[in-house]
Amino acid sequence: MNIKDCQYFQKLSELKNFSDTARYFHVSQPTITYSLKRLEDEYGVKLVDRKSYANSLTLTHSGEQLLTHIKRILREDYLTKQDLARIKEKKIKMGLPPIITNYLLPEVFDQLRDENLLDLIEPVVDGSKELLEELKKGHTDISLLGTTQLPEDAELKYEVIKTHYFKLIASSKRNFNGPIDLTDLLKEDFILTDNNSVHRQVFKRFTDRYNVIPKVIFETSDHHLLLNLIKANKGISFIAETALYHEEGIQEVEVNNLKLPPFYILVIYRTNTLETPDFRKIIDIFTGISTDNKKIVN
Repeated sequence: MNIKDCQYFQKLSELKNFSDTARYFHVSQPTITYSLKRLEDEYGVKLVDRKSYANSLTLTHSGEQLLTHIKRILREDYLTKQDLARIKEKKIKMGLPPIITNYLLPEVFDQLRDENLLDLIEPVVDGSKELLEELKKGHTDISLLGTTQLPEDAELKYEVIKTHYFKLIASSKRNFNGPIDLTDLLKEDFILTDNNSVHRQVFKRFTDRYNVIPKVIFETSDHHLLLNLIKANKGISFIAETALYHEEGIQEVEVNNLKLPPFYILVIYRTNTLETPDFRKIIDIFTGISTDNKKIVN
């Protein structure tokens, strides 16, 4: 079985028509027919049932089973080409979520520079959810990631850099007489990250769980803007403490009986990625960050 036969068969299963498949690849119809025959001869099974109308077909049970394997083969072929191309370019494409990168990069910048790794890293900036998909698709080699659940995927390897927690925050100008109740949140104006962020998803889960309907007055994907609005006492917010490192003018709002999940900061990559010395150095530098307590909220 060769890659071209796999490509033909996958498209044939999708279009269910020999002529349309041939047109898609700009080849003759016999090319597709002979390719199918090679696969059937190789495995000794019938892969398609031909219909009497419009040159169409359906997959047999054996054909469906082969298609499952072919999809995996073609995906691995694509990932291999992507990985080898970046090795040839001597580049490591790295996913960098803004909040996490803003927190971690200053701590490791000197080490990356001293090891001559900065020039090797090609940054891809996006949210954690989007970067995880980019990694799975082979569009990146490695990524920083923020998540509330550790991945359970045999195709991914990860190492936990930090465990942080989510915070309700307000301007330090506000005066709270100790912890507040969940019902007190109904009186507050919320300024939140946009709907695609991990923070917003966790916020929705906890408000649904506790049957609290918050008053959201503004949403933004810019966490710097969000923090500036909170400092200016324009509302309160909900965000991982990762975003609050070195931030003045913000306080944590303690809420009675509120339980929130941890926020794991990971470095993550595909299991089949070749760990070159430089690739391993990047992982070791990020996972070697000191675990000393840091000043997060003032």
